[in-house]
Amino acid sequence: MRPSQRLWQRHLPELVALLVVAIWGAGFAITKFALDQFNVPAFMSLRYLGMLALSWGVLAWRIRRTGEPFRVARGDLPRLALAGLLGYSFYIPLSTVGLSTTTAFSNALLIATAPLFMTLLARLLRLDTIGRRQVAGMLTALAGIVVFVLPAVGAGAGPSGRGDLLSLAAALFFAGYSVTSRSLLARYPLAALMASTLTIGTVPIILLSLSWMPAQAWSRITPAGWAAFAWTVVVPVYVAWTLWNWVMARLGVARASLFMYLVPIIGAGTSWVLLGEGFGPLKIAGAALTLVGLGVARRPAAPQRDPMRGPSGYRVGAAVRQVG
Repeated sequence: MRPSQRLWQRHLPELVALLVVAIWGAGFAITKFALDQFNVPAFMSLRYLGMLALSWGVLAWRIRRTGEPFRVARGDLPRLALAGLLGYSFYIPLSTVGLSTTTAFSNALLIATAPLFMTLLARLLRLDTIGRRQVAGMLTALAGIVVFVLPAVGAGAGPSGRGDLLSLAAALFFAGYSVTSRSLLARYPLAALMASTLTIGTVPIILLSLSWMPAQAWSRITPAGWAAFAWTVVVPVYVAWTLWNWVMARLGVARASLFMYLVPIIGAGTSWVLLGEGFGPLKIAGAALTLVGLGVARRPAAPQRDPMRGPSGYRVGAAVRQVG
Protein backbone atom coordinates (compact mmCIF):
# COMPACT_ATOMS: atom_id res chain seq x y z
CA MET A 1 0.00 0.00 0.00
CA ARG A 2 1.38 3.40 -0.96
CA PRO A 3 1.99 6.03 1.77
CA SER A 4 -0.68 8.29 0.27
CA GLN A 5 -3.24 5.46 0.52
CA ARG A 6 -2.30 4.76 4.14
CA LEU A 7 -2.62 8.46 4.97
CA TRP A 8 -6.04 8.59 3.29
CA GLN A 9 -7.30 5.54 5.17
CA ARG A 10 -5.88 6.78 8.47
CA HIS A 11 -7.76 10.06 8.23
CA LEU A 12 -10.91 8.77 6.52
CA PRO A 13 -13.04 8.87 9.73
CA GLU A 14 -12.09 12.53 10.27
CA LEU A 15 -12.92 13.37 6.66
CA VAL A 16 -16.28 11.62 6.90
CA ALA A 17 -16.97 13.46 10.17
CA LEU A 18 -16.33 16.76 8.40
CA LEU A 19 -18.72 15.71 5.63
CA VAL A 20 -21.44 14.89 8.16
CA VAL A 21 -21.16 18.17 10.08
CA ALA A 22 -21.14 20.01 6.74
CA ILE A 23 -24.41 18.25 5.83
CA TRP A 24 -25.96 19.14 9.18
CA GLY A 25 -24.65 22.70 9.14
CA ALA A 26 -25.86 23.38 5.61
CA GLY A 27 -29.18 21.70 6.40
CA PHE A 28 -30.42 24.70 8.40
CA ALA A 29 -30.09 27.06 5.43
CA ILE A 30 -31.50 24.47 3.00
CA THR A 31 -34.52 23.85 5.24
CA LYS A 32 -35.01 27.59 5.67
CA PHE A 33 -34.99 27.94 1.87
CA ALA A 34 -37.66 25.24 1.55
CA LEU A 35 -39.80 26.82 4.28
CA ASP A 36 -39.92 30.06 2.30
CA GLN A 37 -42.01 28.18 -0.29
CA PHE A 38 -44.09 25.91 1.98
CA ASN A 39 -46.44 26.72 4.80
CA VAL A 40 -45.05 25.05 7.91
CA PRO A 41 -47.88 22.51 8.53
CA ALA A 42 -47.87 21.32 4.90
CA PHE A 43 -44.09 21.05 4.97
CA MET A 44 -44.17 18.97 8.15
CA SER A 45 -46.97 16.72 6.89
CA LEU A 46 -45.13 15.88 3.69
CA ARG A 47 -41.78 15.54 5.44
CA TYR A 48 -43.14 13.17 8.08
CA LEU A 49 -44.92 11.04 5.50
CA GLY A 50 -41.71 10.88 3.47
CA MET A 51 -39.55 10.02 6.48
CA LEU A 52 -42.06 7.41 7.63
CA ALA A 53 -42.07 5.64 4.26
CA LEU A 54 -38.29 5.80 4.07
CA SER A 55 -37.78 4.54 7.62
CA TRP A 56 -39.89 1.43 7.10
CA GLY A 57 -38.31 0.87 3.69
CA VAL A 58 -34.84 0.96 5.26
CA LEU A 59 -35.95 -1.36 8.06
CA ALA A 60 -37.51 -3.84 5.60
CA TRP A 61 -34.30 -3.82 3.56
CA ARG A 62 -32.25 -4.47 6.68
CA ILE A 63 -34.48 -7.35 7.80
CA ARG A 64 -34.25 -8.92 4.35
CA ARG A 65 -30.47 -8.51 4.28
CA THR A 66 -29.75 -9.81 7.78
CA GLY A 67 -32.68 -12.18 8.26
CA GLU A 68 -33.17 -10.78 11.77
CA PRO A 69 -36.84 -10.04 12.59
CA PHE A 70 -37.78 -6.86 14.41
CA ARG A 71 -39.38 -7.45 17.80
CA VAL A 72 -40.00 -4.96 20.59
CA ALA A 73 -40.01 -6.09 24.20
CA ARG A 74 -43.25 -5.14 25.92
CA GLY A 75 -41.34 -3.48 28.73
CA ASP A 76 -39.69 -1.10 26.24
CA LEU A 77 -42.95 0.22 24.79
CA PRO A 78 -43.37 3.13 27.27
CA ARG A 79 -39.79 4.30 26.67
CA LEU A 80 -40.23 3.97 22.90
CA ALA A 81 -43.43 6.01 23.07
CA LEU A 82 -41.75 8.70 25.17
CA ALA A 83 -38.77 8.86 22.81
CA GLY A 84 -41.09 9.16 19.81
CA LEU A 85 -43.06 12.00 21.37
CA LEU A 86 -40.00 13.90 22.58
CA GLY A 87 -38.03 13.53 19.38
CA TYR A 88 -40.62 13.64 16.64
CA SER A 89 -43.74 15.23 18.14
CA PHE A 90 -41.87 18.05 19.90
CA TYR A 91 -38.23 18.46 18.84
CA ILE A 92 -38.60 18.52 15.05
CA PRO A 93 -41.82 20.62 14.99
CA LEU A 94 -40.43 23.17 17.45
CA SER A 95 -37.17 23.35 15.53
CA THR A 96 -39.04 23.74 12.23
CA VAL A 97 -41.40 26.45 13.47
CA GLY A 98 -38.47 28.20 15.15
CA LEU A 99 -36.46 28.10 11.93
CA SER A 100 -39.38 29.55 9.97
CA THR A 101 -39.37 32.68 12.15
CA THR A 102 -35.69 33.20 12.98
CA THR A 103 -32.39 32.99 11.10
CA ALA A 104 -30.76 29.72 10.11
CA PHE A 105 -27.68 30.72 12.14
CA SER A 106 -29.73 31.32 15.29
CA ASN A 107 -31.54 28.02 14.88
CA ALA A 108 -28.27 26.14 14.31
CA LEU A 109 -26.52 27.63 17.33
CA LEU A 110 -29.41 27.22 19.75
CA ILE A 111 -30.05 23.61 18.70
CA ALA A 112 -26.34 23.00 19.33
CA THR A 113 -26.91 23.73 23.03
CA ALA A 114 -28.71 20.39 23.41
CA PRO A 115 -25.62 18.76 25.04
CA LEU A 116 -25.99 21.18 27.96
CA PHE A 117 -29.54 20.02 28.56
CA MET A 118 -28.42 16.40 28.14
CA THR A 119 -25.87 16.90 30.89
CA LEU A 120 -28.45 18.48 33.19
CA LEU A 121 -31.04 15.78 32.53
CA ALA A 122 -28.49 13.02 33.05
CA ARG A 123 -27.53 14.61 36.37
CA LEU A 124 -31.16 15.03 37.47
CA LEU A 125 -31.82 11.38 36.62
CA ARG A 126 -28.60 10.38 38.40
CA LEU A 127 -27.14 8.88 35.26
CA ASP A 128 -24.02 11.05 35.37
CA THR A 129 -22.19 13.44 37.66
CA ILE A 130 -21.23 17.04 36.88
CA GLY A 131 -17.76 18.33 37.73
CA ARG A 132 -16.63 21.88 38.35
CA ARG A 133 -15.29 22.24 34.83
CA GLN A 134 -18.66 21.24 33.40
CA VAL A 135 -20.46 23.73 35.63
CA ALA A 136 -18.10 26.49 34.51
CA GLY A 137 -18.61 25.56 30.87
CA MET A 138 -22.38 25.45 31.24
CA LEU A 139 -22.46 28.87 32.89
CA THR A 140 -20.22 30.28 30.15
CA ALA A 141 -22.45 28.82 27.44
CA LEU A 142 -25.54 30.15 29.21
CA ALA A 143 -24.02 33.63 29.28
CA GLY A 144 -23.29 33.32 25.57
CA ILE A 145 -26.88 32.29 24.86
CA VAL A 146 -28.18 35.31 26.78
CA VAL A 147 -25.91 37.63 24.80
CA PHE A 148 -26.92 35.93 21.54
CA VAL A 149 -30.70 36.00 21.98
CA LEU A 150 -31.03 39.23 23.98
CA PRO A 151 -31.42 41.53 20.94
CA ALA A 152 -34.05 39.22 19.42
CA VAL A 153 -36.18 38.68 22.53
CA GLY A 154 -36.10 42.31 23.54
CA ALA A 155 -38.98 44.71 23.11
CA GLY A 156 -40.22 44.90 19.56
CA ALA A 157 -38.18 41.91 18.36
CA GLY A 158 -41.32 40.09 17.19
CA PRO A 159 -41.22 36.69 15.50
CA SER A 160 -37.42 36.42 15.54
CA GLY A 161 -37.37 36.40 19.33
CA ARG A 162 -40.10 33.77 19.46
CA GLY A 163 -38.18 31.71 16.92
CA ASP A 164 -35.07 31.81 19.10
CA LEU A 165 -37.03 30.70 22.16
CA LEU A 166 -38.69 27.88 20.19
CA SER A 167 -35.26 26.76 18.95
CA LEU A 168 -33.99 26.69 22.52
CA ALA A 169 -37.04 24.69 23.60
CA ALA A 170 -36.38 22.29 20.71
CA ALA A 171 -32.86 21.73 22.05
CA LEU A 172 -34.35 20.78 25.42
CA PHE A 173 -36.68 18.22 23.84
CA PHE A 174 -33.85 16.81 21.73
CA ALA A 175 -31.86 16.34 24.93
CA GLY A 176 -34.81 14.50 26.44
CA TYR A 177 -35.05 12.30 23.36
CA SER A 178 -31.32 11.52 23.49
CA VAL A 179 -31.35 10.58 27.17
CA THR A 180 -34.52 8.50 26.75
CA SER A 181 -33.30 6.60 23.69
CA ARG A 182 -29.75 5.98 24.92
CA SER A 183 -30.55 2.64 26.55
CA LEU A 184 -32.78 1.65 23.61
CA LEU A 185 -29.89 2.07 21.17
CA ALA A 186 -27.97 -0.55 23.11
CA ARG A 187 -30.74 -3.11 22.48
CA TYR A 188 -32.21 -2.24 19.07
CA PRO A 189 -30.71 -1.49 15.66
CA LEU A 190 -30.83 2.17 14.72
CA ALA A 191 -33.11 1.46 11.74
CA ALA A 192 -35.64 -0.29 13.98
CA LEU A 193 -35.50 2.42 16.63
CA MET A 194 -36.00 5.21 14.10
CA ALA A 195 -38.93 3.47 12.39
CA SER A 196 -40.76 2.74 15.63
CA THR A 197 -40.20 6.09 17.36
CA LEU A 198 -40.93 8.01 14.16
CA THR A 199 -44.21 6.13 13.72
CA ILE A 200 -45.27 7.02 17.26
CA GLY A 201 -44.22 10.65 16.94
CA THR A 202 -45.77 11.10 13.50
CA VAL A 203 -49.37 10.38 14.53
CA PRO A 204 -50.11 13.65 16.41
CA ILE A 205 -48.23 15.73 13.83
CA ILE A 206 -50.21 14.32 10.91
CA LEU A 207 -53.50 14.77 12.79
CA LEU A 208 -52.69 18.41 13.54
CA SER A 209 -51.15 19.48 10.24
CA LEU A 210 -52.75 17.42 7.48
CA SER A 211 -55.75 19.75 7.28
CA TRP A 212 -53.40 22.56 6.18
CA MET A 213 -52.41 20.75 2.98
CA PRO A 214 -55.19 22.34 0.83
CA ALA A 215 -54.04 25.80 1.95
CA GLN A 216 -50.59 25.25 0.45
CA ALA A 217 -49.97 27.13 -2.80
CA TRP A 218 -48.39 24.20 -4.61
CA SER A 219 -47.81 26.15 -7.83
CA ARG A 220 -45.38 28.53 -6.13
CA ILE A 221 -42.97 25.74 -5.18
CA THR A 222 -40.02 25.79 -7.57
CA PRO A 223 -37.91 22.76 -8.58
CA ALA A 224 -35.24 24.07 -6.22
CA GLY A 225 -37.82 24.14 -3.44
CA TRP A 226 -38.77 20.52 -4.07
CA ALA A 227 -35.09 19.56 -4.16
CA ALA A 228 -34.55 21.28 -0.81
CA PHE A 229 -37.57 19.46 0.60
CA ALA A 230 -36.26 16.09 -0.64
CA TRP A 231 -32.92 16.89 1.01
CA THR A 232 -34.63 17.41 4.38
CA VAL A 233 -36.31 14.01 4.14
CA VAL A 234 -33.32 11.91 3.10
CA VAL A 235 -29.91 13.47 3.62
CA PRO A 236 -29.72 14.92 7.18
CA VAL A 237 -31.55 11.95 8.72
CA TYR A 238 -30.53 8.76 6.96
CA VAL A 239 -27.36 9.56 5.04
CA ALA A 240 -25.80 11.72 7.75
CA TRP A 241 -26.81 9.55 10.72
CA THR A 242 -25.55 6.37 9.05
CA LEU A 243 -22.19 8.01 8.36
CA TRP A 244 -22.08 9.52 11.86
CA ASN A 245 -22.53 6.16 13.54
CA TRP A 246 -19.73 4.78 11.34
CA VAL A 247 -17.53 7.68 12.49
CA MET A 248 -18.32 7.14 16.19
CA ALA A 249 -17.50 3.45 15.87
CA ARG A 250 -14.00 4.38 14.72
CA LEU A 251 -13.20 7.61 16.57
CA GLY A 252 -15.18 7.09 19.76
CA VAL A 253 -17.69 9.47 21.31
CA ALA A 254 -15.18 11.94 22.76
CA ARG A 255 -13.26 12.60 19.53
CA ALA A 256 -16.33 12.52 17.29
CA SER A 257 -18.23 15.01 19.47
CA LEU A 258 -15.54 17.64 18.89
CA PHE A 259 -16.65 17.94 15.27
CA MET A 260 -20.17 18.89 16.39
CA TYR A 261 -18.98 22.38 17.32
CA LEU A 262 -18.47 23.06 13.61
CA VAL A 263 -22.19 22.64 12.87
CA PRO A 264 -23.32 26.17 13.88
CA ILE A 265 -20.22 27.67 12.27
CA ILE A 266 -21.00 25.94 8.97
CA GLY A 267 -24.64 26.88 9.49
CA ALA A 268 -23.64 30.53 9.77
CA GLY A 269 -21.48 30.35 6.64
CA THR A 270 -24.10 28.64 4.48
CA SER A 271 -26.90 30.93 5.67
CA TRP A 272 -24.73 33.92 4.77
CA VAL A 273 -23.89 32.52 1.31
CA LEU A 274 -27.26 30.98 0.40
CA LEU A 275 -29.70 33.28 2.19
CA GLY A 276 -27.77 36.51 2.61
CA GLU A 277 -28.19 36.51 6.39
CA GLY A 278 -26.07 38.99 8.30
CA PHE A 279 -24.72 38.88 11.85
CA GLY A 280 -23.91 41.80 14.11
CA PRO A 281 -20.97 41.87 16.52
CA LEU A 282 -23.20 41.00 19.49
CA LYS A 283 -24.44 37.85 17.73
CA ILE A 284 -20.90 36.79 16.87
CA ALA A 285 -19.67 37.44 20.42
CA GLY A 286 -22.57 35.49 21.92
CA ALA A 287 -22.03 32.60 19.52
CA ALA A 288 -18.31 32.46 20.30
CA LEU A 289 -18.97 32.52 24.05
CA THR A 290 -21.57 29.76 23.69
CA LEU A 291 -19.24 27.52 21.67
CA VAL A 292 -16.40 28.01 24.16
CA GLY A 293 -18.73 27.10 27.01
CA LEU A 294 -19.98 24.03 25.14
CA GLY A 295 -16.42 22.91 24.52
CA VAL A 296 -15.48 23.26 28.18
CA ALA A 297 -18.67 21.61 29.41
CA ARG A 298 -18.31 18.64 27.06
CA ARG A 299 -14.69 17.99 28.00
CA PRO A 300 -14.57 14.95 30.31
CA ALA A 301 -13.24 15.51 33.79
CA ALA A 302 -11.02 12.43 33.57
CA PRO A 303 -9.97 10.12 30.73
CA GLN A 304 -12.45 7.35 30.12
CA ARG A 305 -11.14 3.80 30.20
CA ASP A 306 -13.04 2.91 27.06
CA PRO A 307 -13.32 5.68 24.43
CA MET A 308 -16.28 3.85 22.89
CA ARG A 309 -18.27 4.03 26.11
CA GLY A 310 -20.47 7.00 26.95
CA PRO A 311 -20.71 8.58 30.41
CA SER A 312 -23.48 6.21 31.48
CA GLY A 313 -21.89 3.06 30.14
CA TYR A 314 -23.69 3.04 26.78
CA ARG A 315 -21.27 1.49 24.32
CA VAL A 316 -21.64 3.17 20.95
CA GLY A 317 -19.91 0.53 18.87
CA ALA A 318 -22.25 -2.20 20.08
CA ALA A 319 -25.25 -0.33 18.72
CA VAL A 320 -23.50 0.81 15.57
CA ARG A 321 -22.54 -2.68 14.53
CA GLN A 322 -26.20 -3.67 14.61
CA VAL A 323 -27.21 -0.99 12.13
CA GLY A 324 -25.71 -2.55 9.03
